[in-house]
Amino acid sequence: MKAPLPHNEEARLKALRQYHILDTPPEREYDDITLLAAQICATPIAVISLVDEDRQWFKSKVGLAVEGTSRDLAFCAYTILPSPPETLVVCDALADARFAGNPLVTADPKIRFYAGAPLVTPDNYALGALCVIDRQPRQLSQPQLAGLNALARQVGAQLELRRLSTALAHSNERLQYLSLNDELTGLYNRRGFLLNAERQLKLARRRHTTLHLVFVDMDGLKQINDSFGHEEGSRAIMQIAEVLKQTFRDSDIIARMGGDEFAILAIDASDDSRAKVVTRLQEALHAYVAEKDLPYELALSIGAISIDHSNRAAIPELIDKADREMYEHKRSKRRESKGE
Repeated sequence: MKAPLPHNEEARLKALRQYHILDTPPEREYDDITLLAAQICATPIAVISLVDEDRQWFKSKVGLAVEGTSRDLAFCAYTILPSPPETLVVCDALADARFAGNPLVTADPKIRFYAGAPLVTPDNYALGALCVIDRQPRQLSQPQLAGLNALARQVGAQLELRRLSTALAHSNERLQYLSLNDELTGLYNRRGFLLNAERQLKLARRRHTTLHLVFVDMDGLKQINDSFGHEEGSRAIMQIAEVLKQTFRDSDIIARMGGDEFAILAIDASDDSRAKVVTRLQEALHAYVAEKDLPYELALSIGAISIDHSNRAAIPELIDKADREMYEHKRSKRRESKGE
């Protein structure tokens, strides 16, 4: 007989997925508990079973070769039903209407006895069971039942430790990402640029290759903010970031240095002149602006320097030099606009 679904099935499955445990390799921590369960209860079979949408999957097992079974056949599908969860004991499966016709009873592994202690989360969701199985009808003594329940709580503690460790690892990854990347554009931030540019500079010096360092300042961001609001200003910054990503290669280092300033280190640019790099960026920006038909002008002031292997300057010094080139470009555009 197929077990009905728990009343909280959707939330239960969501909780199960948060543990990232399904289909993971065997782990000694769980295998030790399964072995102890079989020894304490004196059964030939013991498993840690987790019940998902359509199967029960065995995280650990003693006395079975299969990795799991259909949920429709699972004794553990009944173990997760009660609220609050409680241990299910089936002394003789052939005498129980729920299981008498179950293929796991009438054929291998010919289950006659089953006891399953639910694996319960701190929020009281039953994810599966620590169960012991025998091919003969029998009962558990009170000490055996208490031991099974204690071991099930240990499995629950291991699962919770896993969940918290995974969440902590994800948080650390996120913090690491934010420490090196600009949250608005997804580009490197100043720290990320300096770290990666320093590595590439050392490689270029060893390999005798040339780099181009491009420093970019976005013209007119204040006017965009004043006329269209800061949200549109942020969108304009993201548009410039998009142009930079389209213009340069994935191997190049692109960063938002802060505010409306960007830096790009073009890797292994020996066959590409500095002027050609700047022209390519200007053409890409013009094409982007023509395609988008924006209500404001997107323009850049650009400074660029070439760095060959004989240049021993540090990255901050090289950035300052490219920055000065950029400001000279900005001043020349202002003089042109005034007709000077």
